Amino acid sequence: MENNLWKPRFYFPNWIFLFVLLIWFPIFAENQITLRSIDLQSYPEVKVRVHASGINEANDFTISEQLLDTARLTDNLYWNRHPEKNPLNLYLSLPSYTNAEDRRWLLTLANQLVKISEQSGGQTKLHIQSDNSFHVFDRIRSQVLDVSFPYPKEQTPQFPIRNWERLVESIPKINSTEDHILFLVSFSKEWPDRFEIPEFAKRIREKNLKLIVLSPNSLEANKLVSYAKGNFYSIAKQESIESLFHDLQDTTKPDWILTYVSPWRLSLWKENVVLGTLSSVNTGINFEFQYQISPFQTIYRTLSDPLVFFPVSLFLILLCLAALYYLRGYERPQTSQVAIQHIEPVSLVETFERKDELAVYDRMYGETLEKAAKDREIALLTKEKESLPGTSYTYAVLQVREGNQLYEPVPLQWNEMTIGNYESNHIVLHDPSVSGLHAKIKNRKGKYILFDCVSEAGVYLNGRKLLRPKVLHHLDEIQIGKTILTFRGRY
Repeated sequence: MENNLWKPRFYFPNWIFLFVLLIWFPIFAENQITLRSIDLQSYPEVKVRVHASGINEANDFTISEQLLDTARLTDNLYWNRHPEKNPLNLYLSLPSYTNAEDRRWLLTLANQLVKISEQSGGQTKLHIQSDNSFHVFDRIRSQVLDVSFPYPKEQTPQFPIRNWERLVESIPKINSTEDHILFLVSFSKEWPDRFEIPEFAKRIREKNLKLIVLSPNSLEANKLVSYAKGNFYSIAKQESIESLFHDLQDTTKPDWILTYVSPWRLSLWKENVVLGTLSSVNTGINFEFQYQISPFQTIYRTLSDPLVFFPVSLFLILLCLAALYYLRGYERPQTSQVAIQHIEPVSLVETFERKDELAVYDRMYGETLEKAAKDREIALLTKEKESLPGTSYTYAVLQVREGNQLYEPVPLQWNEMTIGNYESNHIVLHDPSVSGLHAKIKNRKGKYILFDCVSEAGVYLNGRKLLRPKVLHHLDEIQIGKTILTFRGRY
């Protein structure tokens, strides 16, 4: 690593205290294995994708599977490198600077970290610590991190953990298997808000972030790393910074794919939980993983296979097209010629009028248009034999009363008169609770029929809500909103 990153800013006289800290809180972990995914598509062949830090050659490993209380070893064990690099996504938090030397050192550090992320195919989000402002640069590139970069100059934050909490809150929860690292840099040995460390570490784990802290060796920094299960690197030691870059480069290396044949060869249609153990005597690694076999997962894996999904989808599409093709010539049974002779000819205006009525019936009473049309045909066939109940009037009016205000009677001189809030109605009611087209009254051979046009507030006839069209009688009271309309008929 270049010497320009070596900056011995801090000195610690109490070497015994530091030695105890290093024993309790390790600077960084070696030979770590992280599980990426488990592929059971070709079971009993199992493919385990892992990332192994500090392991250059995957040999001298044994693998066993435990089912209930019995464990078995497998001899068929193969290692392969994944063809692609592992993307490294950084959320880098840097302190501000006090002089030109600090600014140059921080820009060099950020430039090299961002460059490692770019080379792996990842992205970097840069955060500058400040108590008063929130400086964030999304998807920053290494080319802009030079002497001309507009680095904000801020005072040293009094509460660094609260600064970092704001950064963590801006990061969405990570659901992918890629490495997302929260990289915190601090020049301070003491954090006044250290009582917030447990809660802050909990939020880091909830977001599925990996933590790296580069700071002076202190109890606060080691406590945060311990709670968040992260890595600590001393900012005052050149070898520690070199180890940091070495570990980051090792993180970007391609993952290992471990392929082996399960010694149990279980049925895919039964519930089983298998515990696997990967161990090595020379390196002392003992890595455990677990996978589950169930009928639901078997069906899901089968359908998600492109060799199964696309043929099944194509078959279902062809089946739907065939059904539409055979149903395209379907027609409703026609009315017999005998019935047609008894149906009176209907004008074009009445046809459109009936369609409008059928649409209202469909929304109001839940009847389909086809059923309503069929009932209409039956009614036309029998209308010569039956007549509407009620009294026929030669002349009728509506006496409109709104509160204590009584208006002039409105004669019902048209075959159909509408009532509502729209100005186009025959009777206009300026009431916000009244719908635009609220109700209508039809004259059929002297009998006046009241209809509710699917209004929101409803129509009330003699104190009862109108559920179906009814013939009006003399002195019937119609309530629409706050208005009372009294029907008066004359023989």
